[in-house]
Amino acid sequence: MLGLEIQINDEPPFVAAAENFSYALLDVFIYIAGLDYSNTYLWFYAAPQVGDKVIIQVVETSKASPPQKTKKKDRKEMLERYAQLKKELEEKGLIAKED
Repeated sequence: MLGLEIQINDEPPFVAAAENFSYALLDVFIYIAGLDYSNTYLWFYAAPQVGDKVIIQVVETSKASPPQKTKKKDRKEMLERYAQLKKELEEKGLIAKED
């Protein structure tokens, strides 16, 4: 699978990879996470400082580094959120209403 090899400053690099996708957000926070059908994973979360060096390389990998945090997905919650978003999009005319 594809993953992200990430090195922050002089720390050892780690690999963020999950079955569905992995991502890195760099803004007010550095957020490295991913998800599959059952879990969400968090590898890194911190506020960047001026002068921080972040190196991200796309790699082919069979195994990710252990995440700092793993959270089980709540399928009932996901289905409720889907229904809510679908209703909002239908009301705005952005998707067709189903009968």
